[in-house]
Amino acid sequence: MNVLKILIVLACFFSTVTMAQTPAPSPKPTFKDIDKNGDGKITAAEAKAAGMSDANFKKADKNGDGSLTPEEFFWD
Repeated sequence: MNVLKILIVLACFFSTVTMAQTPAPSPKPTFKDIDKNGDGKITAAEAKAAGMSDANFKKADKNGDGSLTPEEFFWD
């Protein structure tokens, strides 16, 4: 009888451990995901709405024109 109780406790423990895994991180948005109006560039407003920080936007905007092209875009 004691062996049965031990097995039940162990089964409960291991089922809890396997269920407590952290969820997979959500995928990073693509250029097309952020370019809501489909004009081929990402504005500061579109980037901010997607969760990109102002610092990362400025860092990515290599030519300083206030928008990101597909070549400039990265998600850090």
